Amino acid sequence: MKIKVSVIVPVYNVEAYLDKCLNSLVNQTLKEIEIIIVNDGSKDNSEKIIEKYKEKYPGKIKYYKKENGGLSSARNYGLKYAIGEYVAFVDSDDYVDLKMYEKMINLANLENSDIVVAATEAIYKDHKKIIPASYNISKNYKNYLISAPMACNKIFKRQLFKDDFLFKEGIWYEDLELIPTLILKTKKISFLEEPLYKYMQRSGSIMNQETFNEKILDIYKVLNNIVEKFQKYKQYEDFQTEIEYLYIEHLLYSSALRLSMFKVEGKKYLKEFKNLMREKFPNWSKNVYFKKKSYKFKIICLLAYYRQRKLIYFLNKRR
Repeated sequence: MKIKVSVIVPVYNVEAYLDKCLNSLVNQTLKEIEIIIVNDGSKDNSEKIIEKYKEKYPGKIKYYKKENGGLSSARNYGLKYAIGEYVAFVDSDDYVDLKMYEKMINLANLENSDIVVAATEAIYKDHKKIIPASYNISKNYKNYLISAPMACNKIFKRQLFKDDFLFKEGIWYEDLELIPTLILKTKKISFLEEPLYKYMQRSGSIMNQETFNEKILDIYKVLNNIVEKFQKYKQYEDFQTEIEYLYIEHLLYSSALRLSMFKVEGKKYLKEFKNLMREKFPNWSKNVYFKKKSYKFKIICLLAYYRQRKLIYFLNKRR
């Protein structure tokens, strides 16, 4: 049987969530699937749970153990053993719709796509939120670059992950650093507006840090790496508007919201954000994608640019 999708699942101390994740994978309606589990040095009972599934589903599950190296390291490790035409990634504290990969493969075959993006259902303690596959109705392939940069709501042709197109290890925002740049290797991307990936929102994530962590500032490195990659492949000019929007969303919006919680660091780094935007994208407020965003999104970006940390914090608490 030819494998159509290799699903790579990094595991690290997720015993409370792993059953639900693996159940959603072994019961996929797509039969031509392999599940590559990479135990990234778990200290809890995750291994026992994995062994249970490996014994019950020997034809579907491949299991590998390694020393702890982080999410990117585990994903790259899994890629070495994948044999599917497409690869997918699932975080082990999330789960997926049982028809997810069948629907995505059908669309990939129909449109001869190298990448298929599905909508995501973000699940909070008291509510749910749909993250669309594409933020633009036209579905132009360039919209892929500005859509949610997460790896887990997509399938990718396995051949895309070669050379300098692997997950960067040792940094935060590893999805943002790699996933948008894959557009450099294809012009055929499809969007499926069904919330097939179930993204569990938990305290302790990057978005929910209660104490300041210097790794938040990896965003500088990541955005710079994106620019350098597009310049290396001589396509920066073609995508300058989209890259400008990435800076707007991930500096003036997402990072500003995180930093608004911290009085000293927020004041310091909002000033740096303004200087960086003024240097690289002085006309950012005229960006076509920014103009289409919600009123609240625009307000937060403008407040960040003018270093109004307290007002951002107030708006953030009211979200």
